Amino acid sequence: MRQRVIRLSLSIAIGSSGVACQVPSASGFSQLRVGMSQGEVIALLGEPSSRHAATRTALGEPSIPPYWQYGDNLSTLATGAMFRDQGASDRVWVVEFDAEGKVAKWQRPSWDQ
Repeated sequence: MRQRVIRLSLSIAIGSSGVACQVPSASGFSQLRVGMSQGEVIALLGEPSSRHAATRTALGEPSIPPYWQYGDNLSTLATGAMFRDQGASDRVWVVEFDAEGKVAKWQRPSWDQ
């Protein structure tokens, strides 16, 4: 039983570490430009670790624009799912899009500023 728990713990640790290893280099993010399409972002940075749709107020007005995150781990994914109305995490790279799906802005993680 104890060996099973240890193996399971190691599998989770190894599997979740793969998410954080897929972060594009900072040089890729330095090539981002306002107005780029989502396809151009994927060509430059690869697939995001999570995608978030725009959120709306009770009156239907946009409150948080759509954004993608790069470098998520289990903690940032869980936080994003639980507190969706708070927007992007400051612990990962974030690319924010406008209503037409073009890059509006991006942010570095707090640990890289």
